[in-house]
Amino acid sequence: MGAIALGFLAGHCLIHGLPHLPAPAWLVVIVLALLMLLVGRHRAARKARDFSIATASIAVLLGILWAWGHAASRLAEDLPPALEGWDVTVRGFIASLPDSKVDPQFVFDGEDAAAGIPKRLRLTWYRAPSTPQPGEQWQLTVRLKRRNGFANPGGFDYEGYLFREGFGAVGYVRDDDGNRRLQGATHRYAIARARAWIGSRIATAVGDHPMLGVLQGLAIGDTSAMQVEQWRVFAATGTTHLMAISGLHIGMVAMLAAWAGGRIVRWRRAQPLGLTAMHGQVLAGVAAATIYSVLAGLSVPTQRTLVMLCIYFGLRWWRRPLAIGRSLSLALIVILLLEPFATLAVGAWLSFVAVLVILMATSGRLLREGTIASFSRVQWAVTIGLIPVLLLSFGNLSLVAPVANVLAIPAFTLLIVPGVLVGTLAATIHPSLGAPLFKLPLFLLDAGWPVLEWLARQPLAVWHAPQPSLAVFVALVVGVLLLTLPAIWPLRLTGALLCLPMMFYRAPTPAPGAFELTVLDVGQGLAAVVRTHSRTLVYDTGPSYQSGRSAAELAVLPFLRYRGVRSIDLLMVSHGDQDHSGGMSDLLAGLPVRAVAVGPSVTKAPPSSTGCERGQQWQWDGVWFTVLHPEGPSGEQTFPESGNDGSCVLLIRGRAGSALLTGDIEAEAEHQLLKRGLPRATVVVAPHHGSDTSSSSLFVAAVRPDVTIFSTGHRNRWNFPRPAVVARWQEAGARCYDTGASGAISVVLEPQMDAANVQVREQRHTQRRYWAR
Repeated sequence: MGAIALGFLAGHCLIHGLPHLPAPAWLVVIVLALLMLLVGRHRAARKARDFSIATASIAVLLGILWAWGHAASRLAEDLPPALEGWDVTVRGFIASLPDSKVDPQFVFDGEDAAAGIPKRLRLTWYRAPSTPQPGEQWQLTVRLKRRNGFANPGGFDYEGYLFREGFGAVGYVRDDDGNRRLQGATHRYAIARARAWIGSRIATAVGDHPMLGVLQGLAIGDTSAMQVEQWRVFAATGTTHLMAISGLHIGMVAMLAAWAGGRIVRWRRAQPLGLTAMHGQVLAGVAAATIYSVLAGLSVPTQRTLVMLCIYFGLRWWRRPLAIGRSLSLALIVILLLEPFATLAVGAWLSFVAVLVILMATSGRLLREGTIASFSRVQWAVTIGLIPVLLLSFGNLSLVAPVANVLAIPAFTLLIVPGVLVGTLAATIHPSLGAPLFKLPLFLLDAGWPVLEWLARQPLAVWHAPQPSLAVFVALVVGVLLLTLPAIWPLRLTGALLCLPMMFYRAPTPAPGAFELTVLDVGQGLAAVVRTHSRTLVYDTGPSYQSGRSAAELAVLPFLRYRGVRSIDLLMVSHGDQDHSGGMSDLLAGLPVRAVAVGPSVTKAPPSSTGCERGQQWQWDGVWFTVLHPEGPSGEQTFPESGNDGSCVLLIRGRAGSALLTGDIEAEAEHQLLKRGLPRATVVVAPHHGSDTSSSSLFVAAVRPDVTIFSTGHRNRWNFPRPAVVARWQEAGARCYDTGASGAISVVLEPQMDAANVQVREQRHTQRRYWAR
């Protein structure tokens, strides 16, 4: 069973790791191979080893076919590029709990839509007159685009998330008189309506308490009311799993319900049913686990727990033994059959690996351990065993997680979650009944939250690891296995030694005299990172968003940590426009910054910052940095240095070439630069995102770069970069790249490279997946 499950899983991973789905001709090859293996398996039935290999190979091919078929079917439902940006009218149902922290965001299941419009949409309704409710039927005028998200090294794959969730397009509701509700909530989407109703009862019982989102998350899996800062504290302390309704919560509910079911069937009135205590336990346990899982939204970890519990209770009902390893394998196969895209969810890997680690850590022990010793052993095993998955998925580890979980897991498991569920049950009867019952979990959360906040604020609370080499990561995996499995101390010592290379690994950096320029994909905005052999400069920080997050948090900081950057030597914010300076505060809070230089229009700079002035110059590792603009206070001022034309302009010169960062300067500032004498550059980040108020003919002719990079958002409303501007740079001999189409763009200027043949890496090409636009 284990070989079959692993083979089926491997087939899914092979498909989901491809940049493009295979050509249809490969289907014939796979089917023929499958038939040959089936015949070979029959002939090898007498040889156990050959039979097992053939069975595992068949499982791999079946996994490939299953994942490939579902992936092709889902891609076929994508929005055609020709329909992007057009207003279309759709009719359908609200299929989720709207997230109304800022503007309502919801899942919309369409019907009777125009040809090519996907059935499942993710919509935002700005300035909505009211919040749509689950199950309601609406007619809406929407503007759609294909799945889109940032594409940066070390960043979250939002497009992959949208694909996994089945969204064929995203968009927003247009202001239109034709938007109207056609029908109130019906029997359709009854589960979503029930979750929304229970969430509203909890909100009525609790009021505007800061922990409302935590209560709703523990009760029905709806965390939309949680604050961004609360998520940051959970992440920094390694306790986010407590908010994911999975094995810990559902298993506890199922066991309590099973205990109650076994007691109930002993009542005199239940005895005519002919049920034993075991039957009562199975029926009550399965029912409670199913109801809780459904109300929690049936995420992949929730599905895994529910399937394993159903297997466990089913075996008890029919009095059949089954090893826990076989149960886990069967659960894996069932999950992949039900959700072929489960391998794209980090939660699925964490869920299954955690169970596997617990099995490895507790198997083969001859002596019985006490409760505290057993809990400590399991906690240690899970903490160590999940390190490779956490580093591969998030690039960081919470070093305070063991302490935080020792305190939080017993509190959540024994007191907070039971209190929340009892309070929720009472609140469904009437909010006034639930209000007093919620006081205990709220008191515990309020009392324990300062402790989690204090742990999250510690300087070494989170360890961010750079992207390791393959050899270092393999050594880490082997070391973790040796530390997790029951073994004698020499093997454990070997495991610890194998983990050391990961702890001391340093990511490669450019050679002295060389530098790397990366223009990150931050949507409509700008954020660039310049790295020399030992120094790092960040030029602009990208925009901030209404949700409270910023491009610095979502793109810049993940990239820096992925590259192993532990501090920023200089942060230069070119000017005060929100799309260039919006992430400044998050960046300053996320990493140590030794110096800050800002343009004249930046108003929220830290007190220690200095202004950009023409003539400032310094050298790092054989690379020269020179500020070309704006003039200092004593210089000649021919225009106000307060907007785009006051942007800091930075020239970077290495042994193999140079780069020019121009901010949002327009024609007037370009003219001033030309008057002072503007050197030729190898790489230019185009002024003002490629607008037609910049990149004048004289400026382009003077710079004559080999590479021009435009930092723009996909399908931005200004249509940047303008086609005429792109053509102007191309006529000057430049190869043009756009972050909106290419994702993050990296250029390394090394002494041994030919400056005329600059190598450019585009994130969407080098790390492409088949679901990307």
